[in-house]
Amino acid sequence: RPVAPPPSASVTSVNKYERDLQEALRISALETKHDNSKMDRLKERLEKYTEYELEDVDNSGHCQFDAIAHQIAGRFPGEYSKSKGGARYHFRDVRRDVAMWLRQNATYVLENGEQVQNFLDETDGRTWAEFCDNVEDKMHNPQPLWGNHLTLIAAANCYQRPIRVWSTAPGDDWWLQIDPKHYKPKHRIRPFELAHLYERHYMSVRERKGATGISARYQTPK
Repeated sequence: RPVAPPPSASVTSVNKYERDLQEALRISALETKHDNSKMDRLKERLEKYTEYELEDVDNSGHCQFDAIAHQIAGRFPGEYSKSKGGARYHFRDVRRDVAMWLRQNATYVLENGEQVQNFLDETDGRTWAEFCDNVEDKMHNPQPLWGNHLTLIAAANCYQRPIRVWSTAPGDDWWLQIDPKHYKPKHRIRPFELAHLYERHYMSVRERKGATGISARYQTPK
């Protein structure tokens, strides 16, 4: 039968467990502090330069898609098929729309001349078809595929609307805009406005009550 370890071994195991636990808690605290710092930076930038404020969304792996759903429901109600009928757009609807566009446009050519399917990361799907299935998430995976740059490209083209992402990046390059194919500034299409806590979380933004306007540098057409 199994022989009980000597008391010293048990004490050593407990001490190692305690050390590992304390180290994990320390790392978690540092990450939280870092995230809070980035969040504060993003809030300050939005308040200083824009008329927007953060609007949090789903945090269970669907945040990018839910942020777009919030944009459709909150800032562009009635402009897309489901919302025209009065039903609120849900992240499941956005996942479905984006997956459908990706399935139908695997050979879509990006500005660099490459096809969008060439940028598939195998961790997101072994094949393009599997990747699209993972985006749609029909089976409601408890650990769903996160949105990425490919799904933003798909959403911009699917909804024929630019997507501007305000980020926590340092310096002046703290926002980027993804345009649908053939889009020109003269088209004057208001973009979806998202925020991104780098490698952590997407959020939606909404017009801030009492805002006096947006800095000319970041203005978008009305």
